[in-house]
Amino acid sequence: MLLCSSQVIVWPIRRWIFVVSDADLEAAALDLDGVYLYDDSSVKMDLSFEDSNSNTMPSMANPYHRPMDLGSNDLAHKARKNKEDKYCGVCGDRALGYNFDAISCESCKAFFRRNAPKGLEYFKCPYEEKCKMDVSNRRFCKRCRLRKCFEIGMRKEYILTEEEKLRKRQRIEENRLIQKVRDVDKTKTQSGIVSTTENRLRALEPDEEYMINEVVGAYRQSLEVSIASELPKDKPQMHMKDLVNIAELSVRRVIDMAKKIKSFKALSQTDQISLLKGGSIELLILRSVISFDKEKNQWLDPLDSEDHSMNMKNLQEGEGATLFAEHMKFTKSLAVDLKADETMLILLLVISLFSPDRPNISDKSYVCQEQEKYALLLLRYLESRYSPYTVRAIYPKLLMKLTDIRDLNEEHSHVLLKVNPEGIQPLMKEVLDMNLKDTITGNCESPM
Repeated sequence: MLLCSSQVIVWPIRRWIFVVSDADLEAAALDLDGVYLYDDSSVKMDLSFEDSNSNTMPSMANPYHRPMDLGSNDLAHKARKNKEDKYCGVCGDRALGYNFDAISCESCKAFFRRNAPKGLEYFKCPYEEKCKMDVSNRRFCKRCRLRKCFEIGMRKEYILTEEEKLRKRQRIEENRLIQKVRDVDKTKTQSGIVSTTENRLRALEPDEEYMINEVVGAYRQSLEVSIASELPKDKPQMHMKDLVNIAELSVRRVIDMAKKIKSFKALSQTDQISLLKGGSIELLILRSVISFDKEKNQWLDPLDSEDHSMNMKNLQEGEGATLFAEHMKFTKSLAVDLKADETMLILLLVISLFSPDRPNISDKSYVCQEQEKYALLLLRYLESRYSPYTVRAIYPKLLMKLTDIRDLNEEHSHVLLKVNPEGIQPLMKEVLDMNLKDTITGNCESPM
């Protein structure tokens, strides 16, 4: 997702509004004419302060908790504070604003949404509940992480039910349709006829076309990378370890693609490694959408033989039923529902690659600048192929897929923690930080 600032980014030409934090959501949910652009249905605006796991009132001195009953001066002060750097009260990662009534990063927001309804009793801590919570260790213990979420004031009652989400989406769609009718009526009144502006396409500028050709060309050239491995079809059952080793070819191709992009090569080697390692799972998932064959229900890159294909049965055995279902839901939402073509998916891949919130990034401002550049390039590409009305409908949905993929990333990371690193290829161990399991006891006090 776009993580470059804690404010709403507005392009006045098309009146696009990026909502890049939950704190901005209420202010930016409506465009200048009152039409909802995007709805974060994971947040319920409720002024209750009772902790679902405690009978005590959260301390108003808690720096991560949202204050209530703001006066006009307080609101002005809050607006200024929104522009300052914020850090997650759970793990210390960079935060964009309030999620479920407390300052938290996007990763902890997604974690809380999935796990808070289960309650602390659902999880066990193997380290006497003394786990240290930081960016590197937050995924190792769900109980300690969830407990920290509650401690900083995150509210599970702010999580919308499926029925509430549906009602909210229906209201948004009704508002959009009403505004559409008003716009048409206004055009008729002013000119006597309905304007054809909505049907006009915007041609790409030469520099925009060059940048698109660069990343698409880099992706296609990366398909020529090969290694001597194929899917072990003779195995009675596929396991996650097998999937990890099979994914080595995709990882090498992602690395090769990145190194062919000039703006990526301009980064220091340390930042290049941090971006690739920090986004490895997300990049692999996005890449799997590009290689998915809807007709054959399999994954295969164009230049590869059938020996390298991955069918749905293989993936389901390796990932497990629940994770596989979420993976397929994400894949079909892009490939089928949004009908994203190769160029759109490659641009999403590059936007995800340039995520400034990855750990150990030195030149965050440059990474942020590049992410914004490719996000705008995706918009320009859509405008060259679709009417403005269609672009307004699909562009926010495409960007929000970068939020959905964070959820998938967390689930995959949790499954990978259970995989024995023995037998895993060295590159995959390094990229996926699978050796961290051996050092976890150095960060948590083990009862052993």
